[in-house]
Amino acid sequence: MRCWILQRPGSFLMAATLLTAACGRRATESTAPGVIPFAIAPTKILASSSDLLALGTKTFGKECVACHGATGNGEGDAAYLLYPRPRDFTSGQFRIISTWDGVPTDDDVFRTISRGMPGSAMPSWAHLSEETRWGLVHYVKSFAKRPLKINANHEPDKFGSGGAGLLTIPPEPPDDDAGRARARELFAKGCAPCHGATARGDGPQKQTDSKGFPTRPRDLTLGVFKGSPGPEHVYRRIVAGLPGSPMPQSGYLQGNDGWHLTHFVRSLSSDAQRAKVEMKKFRIVATRIATLPTNPDSGTWRTASPINLHMMPLWWRTDRPEEVTVRALHDGKSLAVLLKWEDGSHDETAIRPQDFRDAAAVEFALTPDPPFFAMGQPGAPVNIWMWKSERQADLEPAFQDIEKQYPNIGIDSYPNSAKSPLEQPTRNALTLQSNPTFVTAWGAGNIVADPTRRSAAEDLTAQGFGTLRAHPVKDQAVEANGVYATGSYQVQFTRAFAGSSTATRLAPGDRVPVAFAVWNGSAGDRDGKKSVTIWQELVLEK
Repeated sequence: MRCWILQRPGSFLMAATLLTAACGRRATESTAPGVIPFAIAPTKILASSSDLLALGTKTFGKECVACHGATGNGEGDAAYLLYPRPRDFTSGQFRIISTWDGVPTDDDVFRTISRGMPGSAMPSWAHLSEETRWGLVHYVKSFAKRPLKINANHEPDKFGSGGAGLLTIPPEPPDDDAGRARARELFAKGCAPCHGATARGDGPQKQTDSKGFPTRPRDLTLGVFKGSPGPEHVYRRIVAGLPGSPMPQSGYLQGNDGWHLTHFVRSLSSDAQRAKVEMKKFRIVATRIATLPTNPDSGTWRTASPINLHMMPLWWRTDRPEEVTVRALHDGKSLAVLLKWEDGSHDETAIRPQDFRDAAAVEFALTPDPPFFAMGQPGAPVNIWMWKSERQADLEPAFQDIEKQYPNIGIDSYPNSAKSPLEQPTRNALTLQSNPTFVTAWGAGNIVADPTRRSAAEDLTAQGFGTLRAHPVKDQAVEANGVYATGSYQVQFTRAFAGSSTATRLAPGDRVPVAFAVWNGSAGDRDGKKSVTIWQELVLEK
């Protein structure tokens, strides 16, 4: 039987539905693990049209509205969780430009959508088709309240004129001792007040963005560039600035001075650092074996190919989990996923108000065409397997309750008198010795409050912000086991292929969209404050 995928614009969802009905989620192309290639630069320029605007409108509503808002003003439902704040498209100020007048070319906007904005919560959307990205370019520009046009043919003006048109880049001079000395002089004078004398973003000058929200200068030693870290792109940002941010246009840095400073800024980080932050989509292959491992330290995990995924904190900070390593195995009946990431502190309690736990989650889309990667969308739910460190601690050796943190706490004891048979008998303070009838959350079946649970994981469903729900106790089928040692976590998730109506159902040969999240308790991560990946592809080996 053949599976046909329609190529007409806007028909992908129908195609995905037909593909699922005819073939499940199985496909015949290569299952080798590794990067799924996509391009940042466009192969051609597509002018605005009614079809492209319709495609852009649909895609924006699915992928962008949660952060940027329905009117493009940067006030979406998730905006309060994000730092830096989402871009306000109505202002017409776009960060990455190649012009003198602050107006981006269509190519500028296309590359920004494709690459994302490292150092913010804006991910790469390069996995979308080129036509879809062009639709987004033209729809996003339509929000601007000022004309977004440079001179008709995108012709460059004379270098340094400061007028409208493309910024012309002069020939690159050698990166020699004289140029480095000049760069240090320029940096100390014009850059250090914000970026700091050591370029770590700790200069004395306070900053706010165009809306008055506090912002921090970039730590240039990390290799995290909002635009491409290529020399010509860095040159453009140094000379033309970043509209809507405190980074000004520096028309005085012309010719060799601009290049000297470009060389100096790039020398503060390595090629490896700059490459690490590039968002990529990977194929993760779940190797088929006879018997699944039972713990994260099992040598069986060496049979699974490791995939290193870059993570982005939704609330940007420098002390963040940069990567999570993913491995997957299955035995034809169950799937096991192993996550490993670095964390300098072991935060395994959330009893006190000031404490936050470490945690990790695996998110599955329930359809081949996944919804918005952050918690799904109304009518398009996602299935989430979440491991929490304090749940792990509850199992070793006993359930943690408030008495562990405050051993001398006083509690009320309600004797069972003749006045009311419903009164609680005299009890010990420990929760396990309580009657669930009088511990309301436990008695109501809330898995969070159940001290008898035997898994450190929760099986959850969400279809948008504020909709996260735990599956009923009978459908809590995910097992998880986490280990912390030598500054890193390893967490193994395991679940049978069969699932409830709100859980992902799996079979050998399936290709499933999957994403990952990590919470660092010592950094105050909780709820939507976390580090995430974009959708990846999980392939279950036949």
